[in-house]
Amino acid sequence: MDKQLLSVAVVGHANTGKTSLIRTLLRDASFGQIADKAGTTRHVEGAEIRVDNNQSMVIYDTPGLEDSINLLSVLDADPAIEYQDGIDRLLAFIKRENEFPELNQELKVLKALLSNDILFYVIDVREPILGKYRDELKILSYAAKPIIPVLNFIEAGQENISAWQTQLARLNLHAFVSFDSVVFRFSDELKIYQKMQTLLAHREQQLDALITQRKQQWQERESAAQQLIATLLVEAAACRFKADNNEKSISLASEQLQSAIRELEKQTLNQLLALYQFKQHDIDQYDLPIQQGQWELDLFSSDNLKEFGVKATSNFVKGAGIGVAVDLVAAGMTLGAAAVAGGVMGVLWGVKQRYYDEIHAKVKGHRYLCADDLTLQVLWMRQLSLLIALQQRGHASVAKMSLADVKIDKIELPKQWSKWLKNARQHPQWLISNKSEQPLLREKKQLLIDQVVNSLIVISHEK
Repeated sequence: MDKQLLSVAVVGHANTGKTSLIRTLLRDASFGQIADKAGTTRHVEGAEIRVDNNQSMVIYDTPGLEDSINLLSVLDADPAIEYQDGIDRLLAFIKRENEFPELNQELKVLKALLSNDILFYVIDVREPILGKYRDELKILSYAAKPIIPVLNFIEAGQENISAWQTQLARLNLHAFVSFDSVVFRFSDELKIYQKMQTLLAHREQQLDALITQRKQQWQERESAAQQLIATLLVEAAACRFKADNNEKSISLASEQLQSAIRELEKQTLNQLLALYQFKQHDIDQYDLPIQQGQWELDLFSSDNLKEFGVKATSNFVKGAGIGVAVDLVAAGMTLGAAAVAGGVMGVLWGVKQRYYDEIHAKVKGHRYLCADDLTLQVLWMRQLSLLIALQQRGHASVAKMSLADVKIDKIELPKQWSKWLKNARQHPQWLISNKSEQPLLREKKQLLIDQVVNSLIVISHEK
């Protein structure tokens, strides 16, 4: 079976975001070259989106049409081609290409027009409608190829969208799509493929397979991210360190606890970046509080409470012990002085075996340290913030990325939140339960992770 290849030429005026669009569709921030100046793309460059072994779509980036007024005058000036159709005009010009060295870039675009199945005409809607854009669209019409105008940078160009839509309608271009290669929405990407189905009826099944594949990839990526975040919460809650019942030992154990949880979060951060195909150097330059692979605003800083709108309760202790719960509740109770003074053996034998270590430590004058509820709440909130930010970020963005733009302040903690934390704290082995000799631990841990993931799925649907 011959491979079905669908080819797309991305065309338009210089510096309208053609390369940006392709980067976003490819999820590849390294494709092409982007700069805030005209004529950055000087050659035709292509990349493939593979559907399966027999079907794929190739997208070609083209140089900007920098002198459409001159090009159109040349195409229409020759009396010999006055009564020829558009394709003949383009072919006649290509044969005489040596006569017009100043239109070398435009020549590359014209050849791309004739050799591809469909055209994406990228429009920077931040710009007003000028005569050169009308000339470009007339030239594109000569190729007799389906055209999808892509209204780019719609977030920043809201006031011009209506005017552009009216102008496109006057040119019989009604199948436009609104897209933003900086503020990304996956639903907008799907609309591009759906418009292609309308204009390329004979490719409907191939495009339907592409849409199905892109949806599946998006859902798999989101599911993997949710697993990472849920695992981080469970392992951070399960993390604990034993200390003698004195200030020096507790301080040392506290530092060890904080370091361990920071490392867990750092690993999750890097995995999320890789999952959404962003690299560390892509993020460091943005206004995201991350440096060298970890959050610049420390997890155990009280500033996080204000940053994420987390309200401190009466149990919250400010100062050196911030973020650390010194007393670990075992079997739903805390052993106080009275319990230690008498009836200890009855308590030891009255609870399940898995609480023995905690209770025995209290009797011997030891403490177990774990992350407090507020710290875990901050941990949870900023993973959600990062996930939403990554899902809404186009791979062409050069603007600063800020979590302040992510609106999650109305998201409440899941109803089972306290129950999850208690469950995880009772299973410190979960932090190292990846070993093959502990299948039961892995099963119980995964069950809790799945419960956390289900709450993340609800949140993602509410965004």
